[in-house]
Amino acid sequence: MPPTPPRKTITLDNGLTLFLQEKHDAPVASFWTWYRVGSRNEVPGITGISHWVEHMQFKGTPGLAKGAIFGEVSRIGGQLNAMTSTDWTAYYETIPASELDLSLRIESDRMVNSLYDPDEVASERTVILSERQGAENRPTYHLYEELIGTAFQSGGYGHSVIGYETDLRSMTRDDLYNHYRRYYRPDNAFITAVGDFDAEELAARIEQSFGHIANPDLAIPPVVAGPPQFAERRVTIKRPSPAAYLMMGYKMPGAKHADIPAIMMADAILSGAKAMGMGGGAGNGRSSRLYKALVASGLTRNISSSADPEIEENVWSFSATALPGVEPARIEAAIEAELERLKNEPVSEEEFTKARKQMRANYVYSLETVTGQAFWLGNMEIVDHAGRVDTFADEFEAVTPEDVQRVAQTYLVPEKRTIGWQLPADSAVIFDMAGVEGEAVMDVANFADSPSEANTQGFVRTVLPNGIVVLAQPRPDDGAIDGTIRIEAGHVSTGEQTPGLPGMMATMLTRGTRNRSFEEMNEEIDSLAAQFGASASRSSIDIGWHALSEDIDHVLDLAGDVIFNPTFPEEELEKIKPQLLTSIEEQEQDTRTMAGRAMGELLYPEGHPYRILTGGTRESVAAVNRADLDAYHTAWLGPNVTTIALTGGVKDIDDVVQRLERVFGDWQKDVPAPRHAPAVTPIAATTRLEKLIEGKSQADVSIGYPTLPRAHADYYALQVANMILGQLGLMGRLGTEVRDKQGLAYYAYSSVRGGRENSLWSAAAGVDPGNVDRALAGIETELRRIQCEDVSDEELADAKSYMIGSLPLGLESLGGVTDLLLTLEKFGLGLDYIDRYPAIISAITKADVLRAAQQHLDPERLAIGIARPA
Repeated sequence: MPPTPPRKTITLDNGLTLFLQEKHDAPVASFWTWYRVGSRNEVPGITGISHWVEHMQFKGTPGLAKGAIFGEVSRIGGQLNAMTSTDWTAYYETIPASELDLSLRIESDRMVNSLYDPDEVASERTVILSERQGAENRPTYHLYEELIGTAFQSGGYGHSVIGYETDLRSMTRDDLYNHYRRYYRPDNAFITAVGDFDAEELAARIEQSFGHIANPDLAIPPVVAGPPQFAERRVTIKRPSPAAYLMMGYKMPGAKHADIPAIMMADAILSGAKAMGMGGGAGNGRSSRLYKALVASGLTRNISSSADPEIEENVWSFSATALPGVEPARIEAAIEAELERLKNEPVSEEEFTKARKQMRANYVYSLETVTGQAFWLGNMEIVDHAGRVDTFADEFEAVTPEDVQRVAQTYLVPEKRTIGWQLPADSAVIFDMAGVEGEAVMDVANFADSPSEANTQGFVRTVLPNGIVVLAQPRPDDGAIDGTIRIEAGHVSTGEQTPGLPGMMATMLTRGTRNRSFEEMNEEIDSLAAQFGASASRSSIDIGWHALSEDIDHVLDLAGDVIFNPTFPEEELEKIKPQLLTSIEEQEQDTRTMAGRAMGELLYPEGHPYRILTGGTRESVAAVNRADLDAYHTAWLGPNVTTIALTGGVKDIDDVVQRLERVFGDWQKDVPAPRHAPAVTPIAATTRLEKLIEGKSQADVSIGYPTLPRAHADYYALQVANMILGQLGLMGRLGTEVRDKQGLAYYAYSSVRGGRENSLWSAAAGVDPGNVDRALAGIETELRRIQCEDVSDEELADAKSYMIGSLPLGLESLGGVTDLLLTLEKFGLGLDYIDRYPAIISAITKADVLRAAQQHLDPERLAIGIARPA
């Protein structure tokens, strides 16, 4: 074989770079035009625009009618396609080398002259939406979308290439055309061509076709990366699907990083080497570690992993499909065990040699065709530089077993990973934060003077002179800010007996102030591209926002205005009343909601704040007037019952305090201290209360038992007991026995919600009306069993592992951190709680679990609410 001619690289005066590689094995050539634009260049509102523009590039120019591109290439026996990635968009034709002028004519024309006819845009919208719907039909598409969104958050890699449906429906022709004009230009493009041509002569022809194209006077915005990841993130979704699916992503560096070859080798050892470029793969991975540990062992139907290098930090991904009856925790544990083995044990010479050979073979396969070579050149130029194609294989040869172990230790660590589960839609697995939630309110006076505990999350706490508690996690480099002002003024805190009054007052806070009408406020919020609103829970009124960090002062001004200056306009009050009444009607038709209400009527006496409907009743909503709202606002909103939590783009706690004091420092008003929900005792004997609802086909069951306070020493042991009973895996023992084995329920699970005076243990099930009694008997049987015998070693280990691993969920987003800070304050847990929590859970024994279940649960005194078809 004659030696490969040297590659010719030329940059034209307008910035267009050419990478031309002669290959004279056959009279064909592959011509690729690449643009440095992909989904990473998109922002909310136009996700999917790069892919849609790719479609529009086939819809015609003044010189190429719609359909002409396909027709002319087909006519000469060629192949063509286009594709959009996170990092790039590319168009290619693989054709007889003698016909390369056709590629030059097509690609130079549509680089600058595409029409974007409005009718064609409208027509293609339907096509794009159909493509999106087709993607959604894939079992794990929604999980993938949620996983990357959680992993990358605000970064460009945080959404799929096809984009969100809402954006696809709202984007205009001008959006598409402006995107095209901004990114399709010589200085943002390059050409790769491989085939039977003379490179010098082809370069001259390309210059003749493309050299006259000018670059537009439009700046290309920089790509903004998402926030750094400091802790494990998790996401769980439920979709109609035949199985449970797992996706995991560990952050890995961009393609230019020196560790990439070792990472790819490590990935090959775990699940087999992957195809490179457009070439085929070497081996099927069935001798790999993960295949043996998960597929061969009977845990999953499949297992795969991928470490594809991209421009920026991306994810080293793992995915699996659970076999029926296999708990998700077992699958996670099996993968984790193999990753730990890779980190802690040297790779055998046999494994290493096999992986290296697979990598070398895949590289060779990728270069077999002119199309594959042209692709490889372009893809490498996008992520690094085209010349790396020549040395990539040598990089794998230089990797050592020690390098593989080192990169595994560096990147396969919990703080760099995001874990996503897609569970069947009828699953009722509850992922709570070990009860770090609830309706109780801590006594602020007991905590006001305590210092900010040292903690690894950067949480800080201080108190303003007027009594406002301030919590923050400053992230100076973040471009966004999330915040909540929590005022302890809900039904529990004030003792208000009018159902829904606090919630109506909260809704009306943003319906007009002395400075802004409702319409003006909406316009202002939208112009900031911010989220801003007010809501009420049983305990509090919350004013919350999520905005760009540059707009923090503007958002704080809005918050101050709605707190200090609401006018509660009569006309706006009359607008919200029908909305509230409709919501009440919808709730009364929901069997799950009504089963919960029935349970509450048994548990809580008349007048207890947990008995009051926070959304109101028909009668209370109709009766509330403007004077009621104003009086409630005056009586119960004050700085001494207020906590403000901020997370994101602020410098430090001093910066936070300065900004807050400007708006809230003069708020001088004392209101009554918040009340606490009175403790309740379990009912004397198990009792049922049924609600009948017309037009329903399913019954819902809600079971409750008031148990120990959140601060009780046995609280965590009870959480572990409940995790095993009704949450671990696919709904714990309840799911296994009541749903899977007996087939009595569509879902069956239990939970513990922490509270100051009482926590609430509850269980729920959705069942066929004819199976209500049998399902209840099954739940009670499992409740008795966990009181009578020790849990297994495996159950205890799995429950503790899950509980320790799931707490960092609260750190996955700015909003999550804000909520977590408020929860820590509410229960007086301390800012170092997350650091202390693993040791708390690790210390729990089987004896602790048995004792907690025996002492703090009683199957003879359950409140059972049932909502069934009339």
